[in-house]
Amino acid sequence: MKLLLTLAFIAIYPFFLASQNIDTIYSETVRTVELRSNGDFRNGNLPVIPLKGGNLQLSFDDLNAIFSNFSYTVELCDRDWKPTRLEKIEYLEGLNEDRIVDIKNSQATNIAFVNYHLTIPNATVRWNKSGNYLLKVYEDDGDRTPVLTRRFIVFEPILLPAIEFQIPVGYKFNSCQEIDFKLEAKNFRISNPTNELRATVLQNGRWETAKSNVAPSFVVGDQIVFDYQDSLIWTAGKEWRYVDIRSSRFRSERINTIINGEKTWEYLMRPDLDRSREPYLIYPDLNGGFFIETQDLRNQAINSRIQADYANLFMTLKLKEPIEDADVYFYGQLTDWKIDERFKLDYDDARGEYAGEVQLKQGFYNYSYVVVPRKTQKPDYSILEGDWYEAENEYHVVIYYRPFGARYDRVIGYQKAQSSRR
Repeated sequence: MKLLLTLAFIAIYPFFLASQNIDTIYSETVRTVELRSNGDFRNGNLPVIPLKGGNLQLSFDDLNAIFSNFSYTVELCDRDWKPTRLEKIEYLEGLNEDRIVDIKNSQATNIAFVNYHLTIPNATVRWNKSGNYLLKVYEDDGDRTPVLTRRFIVFEPILLPAIEFQIPVGYKFNSCQEIDFKLEAKNFRISNPTNELRATVLQNGRWETAKSNVAPSFVVGDQIVFDYQDSLIWTAGKEWRYVDIRSSRFRSERINTIINGEKTWEYLMRPDLDRSREPYLIYPDLNGGFFIETQDLRNQAINSRIQADYANLFMTLKLKEPIEDADVYFYGQLTDWKIDERFKLDYDDARGEYAGEVQLKQGFYNYSYVVVPRKTQKPDYSILEGDWYEAENEYHVVIYYRPFGARYDRVIGYQKAQSSRR
């Protein structure tokens, strides 16, 4: 097995170095990977911190349930998430890598696991430049087997994007959201904004739907404008579906039955329905995110990272007929914003429903159902969910700056804003 893992690592190591496989879990036993800004594990889907001040916290579990030597490093990337030409000594202070030492066994859980926790920057590994960074974790047992990668952004608060929400024209009026934004560069000299500035815009922190390498549309004096009609536009979706599995003693709203199974708790969700034509409902959500928490133990000093158990979640989606030549997946930040085979649902003709099962850590989860046509393999987020212009989404604007002759992209501006047309 060790030889197979080593050979597999050799095969993918160039991609691991080149930052092609990003936000990826390589180990089959690693679960519940979270990278959050300033330790806020209840909110925020995009890990972003200022160059000075703030920190990032990484947490993940290994269901292998034995202590492993996991090490980490960070790599500076350009705006396209490719490695920069800088050597690590130019952007890292202290050491280039270090071991994760905050390691704890699970406590009072049916499923045993080991939790790994890391705070960066720290006294050992820290950076001195803004930009896109890739956090890499690997098993340091001689062959540096990759475990996971996660991207994050470090910004300098020089330019503050002023975000404006626009009303899309034509048929997109009731289903999409559009933004423009401006920069005031009075106190920061930019010789050629059109060539030296680029922006990336994300909806709810999702990189797979991000608009990247957006150049200024025009410049008027000190004002730099990004105004592209029908370009910086996203389908609005609706407020995300949710399920609460924080307690095994009390059924939450979306749970029909809780069973003390053979190995761990089993949560049977109430059946979901196609809501593409359902009226839009307003309620708070996590924009597709999740947070880990258990409410089963009475100890007020509870540490959910090691005392929240892993449970089996059973979900069903009622449809009279299966969607032709397509597959249906459970989806959200809980799937790393990816179409994951572990979250695929199968259609039951006798019951007239899609059904699936997945193992999740106790917590509160947002999710949706995504349709993936077998021919195109292009996910469709609207077929089963629908879109409504009033849906609340969070938009992130990241400003990259590379003057003539520079060897990396600085991040000199960042802002987020909540959409609303009510």
